[in-house]
Amino acid sequence: MIKLQQIMTAMHKMSSELELSKAQFGELTELIGIASMIVDCNGGIVSINETAAAMIGFKPEDLVDTLLTELVIDGRRELDEILIPSMKSGKFESFDLVLRGRTGRKSPLCVVPQPIEHTDGVTRSLLLVFTEKSNHNALLQTLHRSESQLQQFSNRLIAAHEVELKRVSSELHDGLGQALTMIKFMVEDASRHIKDGEPELGSRVLDETVECLREAMCEVRRISLELRPSSLDDLGLIPTIEWHCRNYRRAYRNLSLKLDLNVIEAEIPKVLKLEIYRIIQEALNNVAKHANASEIVLSLRVEHASLLLVIQDNGTGFDANQLYFEMVNRCGLGLKSMNERVESTGGVLLIQSGNGGTTVDAHWTLQAVASDLLPQSSAG
Repeated sequence: MIKLQQIMTAMHKMSSELELSKAQFGELTELIGIASMIVDCNGGIVSINETAAAMIGFKPEDLVDTLLTELVIDGRRELDEILIPSMKSGKFESFDLVLRGRTGRKSPLCVVPQPIEHTDGVTRSLLLVFTEKSNHNALLQTLHRSESQLQQFSNRLIAAHEVELKRVSSELHDGLGQALTMIKFMVEDASRHIKDGEPELGSRVLDETVECLREAMCEVRRISLELRPSSLDDLGLIPTIEWHCRNYRRAYRNLSLKLDLNVIEAEIPKVLKLEIYRIIQEALNNVAKHANASEIVLSLRVEHASLLLVIQDNGTGFDANQLYFEMVNRCGLGLKSMNERVESTGGVLLIQSGNGGTTVDAHWTLQAVASDLLPQSSAG
């Protein structure tokens, strides 16, 4: 997947070409009309967004696996010099290119290349962000309009991360930290009894210390599982959801939790698995602590090429407008952060709530998620 920072770096270079004072850009280039494509080291088009394809009269699927050089009228030399030598040297500079459209129309472009580093640290593909040279003013206006939205998005991501760090810090301090402090005093107490010639009393205190250590180890496992369940990597999302729901039923026996998992593991993109688990975890915690509900229905299914997650309860409900204000739930990341998780992975979240209960509805278009993963897949 392309990292947000990589696209922002490319757009920073583009802003210099256009003599902008400041510009920021987000990962979803399609939403603000920026043309972009990803090419491999041979110039093959790995993926291209609709804006870029439409600029030369094509659909994205028409151009995937096509050599970019086949579309070049003017600038072939610059393109050849950029692809392989620049990947080896790590030096990338913007250049001009003229592409031939489907109807033969010439499109003079200003192109900014940005390397995509794969998991092994080797650059084997490029992100090309470009605009028509006659359209600089329109691009300038678009970038300025998006600037404040991008800043807000970045701030919300940072805030959500800080809330999670604060929660983990509190867990360690209030739970594990206090347990270890008590164990320290118990060991000192047992040592004192043994030195004072009271070995039986000291032995009894040590036995109690062992039990406290077991509890502390359980607390470590619990925190570790909350950070990232090992079963998510070892078994997959569906077994992890079933495991979490079994524990949930044991903890909240007054709640009826029904599962409808009409999806196979292979249909769920890897990039979504942890986010879906976190959303389920947060939604179920909210129901248990705030909804006064007696029944929950959790559904995960594939329908019309989309992955749908629906969590519905029959509780008292709340004002769903809180999602769009500075509300972060004290027990976790809260509704606002659930929304961030869905939006950051290209999905849409809808929350409906009232006297009849609350419905959390998240869905992702599988084709869109898969196309985001193309560069990552080629990293091998």
